[in-house]
Parts: sequence; structure tokens; C-alpha cells
Amino acid sequence: MSSPIPRILRLRPGTVEWRPIEGEVVAVDLRSSVYFGVNRTGAIIWPELASGVTREALVARLVQACEIGSEQAGAEVDEFLGALAALDLLES
Repeated sequence: MSSPIPRILRLRPGTVEWRPIEGEVVAVDLRSSVYFGVNRTGAIIWPELASGVTREALVARLVQACEIGSEQAGAEVDEFLGALAALDLLES
């Protein structure tokens, strides 16, 4: 039996402009002109979402960068991805 193909997650092209500022990310939703900030944890994985990445790679990145367990990292990634999905900023 083959392994499932990993789902690539990425920010929806043309929907958001962003800049890293002092360890955080400041972004604007171009459709609604709403500005929002992303905390340190989100700022670690945001650039990877900009280019396309799997959930598993995001979890591994947080484990490495924040020295936390994979369960906690997974929960934080899922919460962050849920927030981005609610704003319709992720490609489906």
C-alpha cells in the first residue's frame, strides 16, 4: 500500500501582502483591506506557507525553532491554519 500524497498548503496567491517586522509578520488582506499581525509562532511558518509546504513540515519547523514537542507544535499549527482558512487565505 502506498503512502498518501502529502497535501501542500500555501497562501492563496494575490490575496495577501505581508512583511516580516521585528520577529512578527504584518499582513493585509488585499480583498478586504484588513490588516492583521501574526505572532512569533506564525511568523516562523508564514514564509513556508507563502511558497507551499505540508502540515508535517510546518510541525517539524516549529519543533525545531521553538524546542517544543510535536503534539504541542501540531496543535499550534492546526490552530494557525484554521485561522487562515477562516479568513480564506489558504489555497484549497
